Parts: sequence; structure tokens; C-alpha cells
Amino acid sequence: MARKPDLTSRGVETLTERERAVGLDPDDEAARWLGEHDPPPPPVTPKSARKSKALHRWRRGQQP
Repeated sequence: MARKPDLTSRGVETLTERERAVGLDPDDEAARWLGEHDPPPPPVTPKSARKSKALHRWRRGQQP
């Protein structure tokens, strides 16, 4: 039996939007609990903020 492929980030977004379209009542107890206990994801930091120019210069200096 073949295994289902893993979900991609886009697939998860689509699934989430579909579930939201079906709708949870905002006054529902489960929705309130989820709002209190499921914090929003942290903002994505750009890759350039983590990369150091000194690292790239050092790597270039190490090349023959």
C-alpha cells in the first residue's frame, strides 16, 4: 500500500483555509481555548539577517 505524500506548506495553508471556510463559531468554547493557547507564529526573519558578511569573506579567503 502506497504512503500518502507529506503535506507541503502550501497544502497546509489550503487545508487551513478550507477548515476556516467551514467555520468555527468565534464564541465557541474550543475556538476561545485555541485563541488563548495557540500563539500566532513568530514573524519570519530574512535570511540576510542571519548571514554574516565576515563569514563569506572568511570562506573566500580559505579558497585556494
